[in-house]
Amino acid sequence: MEIRTGCKINLGLKITGVLPNGYHTLDSVFYPLAAPFDVLIPEREEGTGICVRCDAPGIDPEHNTLTKAYAAFAALLPEPAACPAVRLTLRKGIPHGAGLGGGSSDAAALLLWLNSCLEQPLPQAELEQAALRVGADVPFFLHNRPRRVTGIGEVLSPVEVDLPGWWLVLVCPPVTVATPWAYRAYDDFMAAAEKAGDKGLTNPKSKDNETLLVMGEHIGTGTAFRITTDSVLHIRNDLEPVVVREYPQLETIRQHLLLSGAACARMSGSGSSMFGLFSARHAAEAAVQNLASLYGKVFVLPMNAGM
Repeated sequence: MEIRTGCKINLGLKITGVLPNGYHTLDSVFYPLAAPFDVLIPEREEGTGICVRCDAPGIDPEHNTLTKAYAAFAALLPEPAACPAVRLTLRKGIPHGAGLGGGSSDAAALLLWLNSCLEQPLPQAELEQAALRVGADVPFFLHNRPRRVTGIGEVLSPVEVDLPGWWLVLVCPPVTVATPWAYRAYDDFMAAAEKAGDKGLTNPKSKDNETLLVMGEHIGTGTAFRITTDSVLHIRNDLEPVVVREYPQLETIRQHLLLSGAACARMSGSGSSMFGLFSARHAAEAAVQNLASLYGKVFVLPMNAGM
């Protein structure tokens, strides 16, 4: 069995605060992508535990999101030994340090597979509990549908991404950005801006009520949220200015996307991937041809209407 695990981009990312434990609260829209993707090949074995093999360097086979997901799942069972033993091969296609959530996607896929192996699968709520123990982004990938994300990333609410006929171009340059570093750089920037009397990147009033995501609109009186063509120009990422300052080549990519006809070009998550939203397919495909010769890993995907 081969399981393809896709990734996500952030259609906007606003930092709404910092908790006492150092975690940042945010407001974002996670949008799932079918490519790039990783491949998981699980093989059931006798005994207990998990063995992970990966074709990419720099991944600790003993301590990673997959081993954490296995342990979190086993901890929910009456007898941890009842957790299926598995030899897992991971083929990486999602770049590491690109802000695409590849590790979280892999962990969610493993949780779903383990659950399918049980005679009596765990209910969704318990599976989400295990996912959250692995990482704040992992519950999103259990559903793999667009979601507005708040809290530290664990609070999911419905969202409609209504961009019929639009296309997304994703550029994955050979740059790795460490997420903890990006948030520390943001904190340093905000501290310096506050000391200088500058409001910085964030509107304090919006920060207080956690309604920082200026793109999109609420539907009715509930929590549902919609992103339309009128919202695209308002997409922002609070981490982008500090990351681009350290990695100026990312701004070069953004400008290239805009000059190629993108209505919006932004960084996903903490980077380093950059994306552009195009209202016409021919413009998106032309941008891909130009960028692929420079950066290699460039993808073009349709934005599914009403997804």
